[in-house]
Amino acid sequence: MNSSERTIEHPKDGPLRAAGAVDTYAAAELRDALARALEERAELTLDLSAVESCDFTTIQLLCSARRSAGELGKPFTVTALSEAVTGASAALGLPLDVFSGAQGE
Repeated sequence: MNSSERTIEHPKDGPLRAAGAVDTYAAAELRDALARALEERAELTLDLSAVESCDFTTIQLLCSARRSAGELGKPFTVTALSEAVTGASAALGLPLDVFSGAQGE
């Protein structure tokens, strides 16, 4: 997958997975997938290990999803973070604990 491609998978079972370039252009797709997962599931689990690039919009959506899950009393877990996600978070001055339960690679 090159960095201009992206996928956001919302399988019935298992974590929501994002891959490739998850940026401003993917924001609506990511927002919709996160909202759908919050409606349909008892908990929100994300795998971000295959994200090749991301930006402020992505980090903002992830923080918003974490907050929304908390307001609904649902667990929010990130199972893996790519270097792109940790780098974007660091560039914004955000600690990795904004990704509750995240395991960096």
